[in-house]
Amino acid sequence: MNPAAIGVIWALAFVILESVQYVYFGGLFQKMSSFLFGFLVFGVVVIVVGLWATLAARGQLRAAFANPAPLIGANVSATFAWAAYLGSVQLIEPAIAYTIGAGVMPITAYLAHRLGLPEGEPMRNRTEALGVLALFIGIVYLGFVTVFGLSGFVRGGSLAGLGGVILAVADGVLFTVMLIYCQRMDRTGVGPGLVFGLRFPLYVLTAGAVVALGLDNMPAPSLNETLPIIAIGLALTVPPLYALQRAVASVSTLTIGALTAIGPFVIFALQQIEGRVDYSTATLVGLAIYFVGALFAVYGAVRAATN
Repeated sequence: MNPAAIGVIWALAFVILESVQYVYFGGLFQKMSSFLFGFLVFGVVVIVVGLWATLAARGQLRAAFANPAPLIGANVSATFAWAAYLGSVQLIEPAIAYTIGAGVMPITAYLAHRLGLPEGEPMRNRTEALGVLALFIGIVYLGFVTVFGLSGFVRGGSLAGLGGVILAVADGVLFTVMLIYCQRMDRTGVGPGLVFGLRFPLYVLTAGAVVALGLDNMPAPSLNETLPIIAIGLALTVPPLYALQRAVASVSTLTIGALTAIGPFVIFALQQIEGRVDYSTATLVGLAIYFVGALFAVYGAVRAATN
């Protein structure tokens, strides 16, 4: 099979798995600190990957440390991206948080091209360009819906809604930057598995410091509650991130960004099953605008990638 087609399959797997993750985390973080969760779950990931690399992938580990710039860049962008992501799903409707973050990704990839970064890409055909424009319109509309209290859920008033929207935008931008640095690490001979683990150490240290200083201002769950949360968190976090890393090694950042645009509809359906978030017609209208753009963007991106 065409390597690019395999990359598209991995990207679609990432989208579906991450959609399940968004809805679950949206409910979990109403009761538990997102920083404590990140410290525990990603701390386990860093330890396991570090042990594996020391025993079985020392050459890749040396290659990573011999090229510190992308390693540092991936850690810094991943730290702020995860903080923004976890904060956004705490404050606003998960479908909207994901939609804004996912829609910002192809726009950021295009802006990276305009800024002269080699990992950025221009719009590769008119279909893709039209789709990305519709994504932008959908993002603006959903931001308006959230700030003015027309969505299914906001944890607070207009300021909380605005904060959630800003964090979702920051998540999309920073996540794209992280992908760029991960692609640079991949080109230096660091495999997907090691890249996956090497981008989290700074976040683990930062989240641990926030929890230790009590800045998250949320009670810690009991040990009996924490252990199942860690197990579920690993099950919901590791597979989509690994799928993403495999996709990064095969297709471009712009293609991945376009494919993530279909995720909001999976999340919206899961929200209705979960029942925590009220049904919002305004949200559905915004997702419909976004969906039109997603169809065009995905079709254009897949056609360009597989050709």
